[in-house]
Amino acid sequence: MRVQNVRGIRPVVATVVIALVAIGWAQPNARGYVDMVYVPQVGKVLLFGGQAIPVPPYTMVGETWWWDPSDGTWTQVSSEPQPSPRGAGNLEVHDPTGTVVMFGGGVPRDGGFSSYSETWLFDPLEERWSLLEPVDGVSPEASIGEMLAYHPPSDLFVLHGGLTLSPFAFLDHTWHLDLAAARWTRVEPSTRPSGRNYNAFAYDPRSERLVMSGGGPEIDDELWHYDPRNQTWSFVERPPLMPAMPYPRMVFDDATHTLLRYGGLGEHADTVWAIDATGATWTAVDIDGETPGGISRFAMTAVPENGVLLFGGLYEGGDAFHGDLWLFDAAAGRWERR
Repeated sequence: MRVQNVRGIRPVVATVVIALVAIGWAQPNARGYVDMVYVPQVGKVLLFGGQAIPVPPYTMVGETWWWDPSDGTWTQVSSEPQPSPRGAGNLEVHDPTGTVVMFGGGVPRDGGFSSYSETWLFDPLEERWSLLEPVDGVSPEASIGEMLAYHPPSDLFVLHGGLTLSPFAFLDHTWHLDLAAARWTRVEPSTRPSGRNYNAFAYDPRSERLVMSGGGPEIDDELWHYDPRNQTWSFVERPPLMPAMPYPRMVFDDATHTLLRYGGLGEHADTVWAIDATGATWTAVDIDGETPGGISRFAMTAVPENGVLLFGGLYEGGDAFHGDLWLFDAAAGRWERR
């Protein structure tokens, strides 16, 4: 790399930056509306995109990063092409192959936001992104805050919800992605959740169903199960029903064999909830020591033999996104800042 010498300063700065990268001190900067997912084929966590500041001009990020749980280091992926910068893109991993699917995301435009209906694929072995060309050009609408989850028994990705800005509408649409066939298909169950966005969405292997919780707009914190094999949504009655809860996250923790939900906005946003296989019984996990507190717009994924990993977002009462990394040991009830 050629560095112009200006009073001896730039070569020194460049040398320091290169040295930091070489010894593993590089890491993603502060951001929210970010997502990440654990890829078992390589034993690492993939992170993409995000929003750098929560107020105009917002500033979107287009970086791809690996986090290695074996030594706690970050490594940036620089291969081309890469998806354009965006916030709120959804990442999920295809269990059999390790291919990471990313759908959607948005950018600020003309005083508002514009969203993408693109589907990108990341090959973890080649470390390369590619844009999926769906069969017949059919894909879900461009929206904000839709959520994506993978259902292993059916080998399908399921996408639900989102907010369109023109017209302004919360979607109640459900879509399936067959990755092998490169085909998006919209399904229309007679019973389904009302339109919402930024809801938690995760697979529970105990029931072999997808579980959806929280979300907006001003609706109660409902819980729904979905089975793509018979295209059936079912509402889960659970007392007490909590107030609306946008921006929560939910993952299945192998160590405790429990579905865990955390974060969001509003009451109990700082509580880790353990959800039983029926979805009707929620138990607050006793915490020993420091916690992140209430947090929203963050990324979360389960890392086998390590715990639940949390990155970025907005602390309750804060006015700036952060770049903190937290690891939660559900068995011990302990958060650790990494």
